[in-house]
Amino acid sequence: MGHDTAGRADDHDSPWKEALEVFLPQCLALFAPTLHASIDWARPPEFLDKELQALAGPRRLAPGSPDGQDPAPDQGRLRALPGPLSPGRLYTDKLILVRCRDGRFARLLIHVEVQGGTSGPKSRRLFARRMYQYRYRLEDRYGGSGNHALYSLGILTASRGGDSHLVHHDEFLGQGVRFTFPVVHMAQWLDRWDALEALAPSNPFAVVVMAQLTALRFRRKAARLDPKVDLMRRLAGYGYARGDIDALARLVDWMIALPEALEPDYMRALEALEQEHAMTYITTPERVGLRRGRVEGQAELLLRLLARRFGAIPDTATERVRAATAEQLETWSLNFVDATTLDEVFGA
Repeated sequence: MGHDTAGRADDHDSPWKEALEVFLPQCLALFAPTLHASIDWARPPEFLDKELQALAGPRRLAPGSPDGQDPAPDQGRLRALPGPLSPGRLYTDKLILVRCRDGRFARLLIHVEVQGGTSGPKSRRLFARRMYQYRYRLEDRYGGSGNHALYSLGILTASRGGDSHLVHHDEFLGQGVRFTFPVVHMAQWLDRWDALEALAPSNPFAVVVMAQLTALRFRRKAARLDPKVDLMRRLAGYGYARGDIDALARLVDWMIALPEALEPDYMRALEALEQEHAMTYITTPERVGLRRGRVEGQAELLLRLLARRFGAIPDTATERVRAATAEQLETWSLNFVDATTLDEVFGA
């Protein structure tokens, strides 16, 4: 598959939340096999979303934010927000309670960085610090020994490789902390695509990875039609259970977004696959609902960014953003990166 470098931002945060909830065992089997083997999967995992929100606390600006402030970790939200210095970067966190084979319970913190590009040393240092912040708050609330273990796992979607573990350390005059945790460099599978395809028939999460990497390889949405159809054709032939097929079709559609002009071509390709494999994929009304949900999410994110940089937004501008098409929102989001006035965002 070829590369396409003209990038636009995609909304991957919500699909990753769903992917981890639906395919957690398969995710860990692929990315953390030792951890997977230690878990008693006879007891369903419990997703602790409310506990995670309570740990995060009030919103904070990420380091390097426009106002130059970097609040102390105890005063702010741990999950950094996408901003003008990191367009296209989103974060997904899941806190999960599992029972281990030795009878202990463990809380797993999985943090996915959905990156718009490769991550440099500074980004990884900030990533390691965020993981440490989560860790010490979890230890403070639940403890990290005895019958309640803690485990942290980081996933970097656009990283092609690096150390198997990242380290956060903060030392002064021989005193300090050092926190080490495993990290998955997901884009390394770009160089192991054949191996990923070989795993896909037995591990549905491999399809999730293929969808994310396809969006990464083909950043210009107009070039994604054929790769997306090819992935759906493979999915149809894997023999998954109906529920897994439905979930994966939804995730593929969400991760590999197409321009609206190509939607009719994609629907015709799906209809051909339906006839060939005697199955029904996502219907047109459901697809319209998903697309509308993505557009609404993009609009609300842009409004939050505009309010953060320019203050109160006029009602006319708010209505304009909420009524915009996906293409208009993408154009304005790109304009926002360098804009110094609200008019510049809208190209005025």
